[in-house]
Amino acid sequence: MNSKKDFVDEQFLREIMELHGTALLKLVYSYVKNWSSAEDIVQETFITFSQKYDQFEGKSTLKTWLFQIGVNKSKDFLRSPKNKLYQFTLGKISAFSKEKGAEERVIEKDDSYLIANCLFKLPLNYREVLNLFYYEELSIKEIAEVLSISESNVKIRLSRGREKFRHVYIKEVMEHGGKVDQIKGLIG
Repeated sequence: MNSKKDFVDEQFLREIMELHGTALLKLVYSYVKNWSSAEDIVQETFITFSQKYDQFEGKSTLKTWLFQIGVNKSKDFLRSPKNKLYQFTLGKISAFSKEKGAEERVIEKDDSYLIANCLFKLPLNYREVLNLFYYEELSIKEIAEVLSISESNVKIRLSRGREKFRHVYIKEVMEHGGKVDQIKGLIG
């Protein structure tokens, strides 16, 4: 550790990583849709956290501030040339591998997979608020802080996101021979 106190205490960092690491990984994955990239971004997030902890003013919770760093790093990654090259390569590979194995078919039948798949079909601005609200259980105020938008904008995105999710979910259920009444109480 540097004597100038440039980084947070190692034990404190471990505690923060233990407390928020999994949730942060899921949040970042919801942006980048790739576990390897998400893990790299989470590492970068914790490095930035440790380097800039002295700038944390306490205006929000530590979790909210950490999530804000992760969201910003995810958005930076999505705009990066490295990601664009990866997406191009991935598209080429998936064009050659359309056949699904037995394991993949079983996983697709799982409700959590269906919900996640439907969320990933939503535009990012709706997906991120739904994820933060329902999965990370952040308040509207905290979501506004993480995304640097107004609370009213969060409420609008939540409302529109729920509606778009319902449409996508109903379509998916109908295409796979399910019953639409499964959606009652799911979101909203």
